[in-house]
Amino acid sequence: MTTTVTRAVTIAIGACASLAPVAASADSACLPDAQKFCGPIPIGEGRVLTCLKSRWKDLSSACQQEIQRIENRAQQVNSACAQDVWQYCANVPAGQGRIRTCLWSRWNDLSSTCREEAARVAEKTKKVAESCAADAAALCPGVQPGGGFLYLCLKSFESKASSACRQALR
Repeated sequence: MTTTVTRAVTIAIGACASLAPVAASADSACLPDAQKFCGPIPIGEGRVLTCLKSRWKDLSSACQQEIQRIENRAQQVNSACAQDVWQYCANVPAGQGRIRTCLWSRWNDLSSTCREEAARVAEKTKKVAESCAADAAALCPGVQPGGGFLYLCLKSFESKASSACRQALR
């Protein structure tokens, strides 16, 4: 993996670390519904999740809640990697970078959408880091990078940031 790709994965997949995967294991609330409604559908590329969502009104409330949970958390970052989390990291508990590590280990298997989003986020993150270092120190002392908190802090003080930083934040 090249340095750029490694950095892209680290940053973008780190953003996905907050995703709570919908487990495709025996303890998943969706397993009975997946077997009932999506049994003949081959696993991979988010097909089972798509199938479940297409049968939304027929799903158990527990499965609906489980799917809603992953979608809500995916939207906090970007849903580009949600299906990859579902497919490759279903049994990985969220937190402490475990999902990021799981996805990183499956980089070659990830959807092009997830990889492209990782690269896009990495470029934006690099630009903000380079352009806003002094602004972050002055406007957001004590805010640690990670989880988007520093970015949100900088956005909240955007009018007080340098022109280079304001441009990077857009």
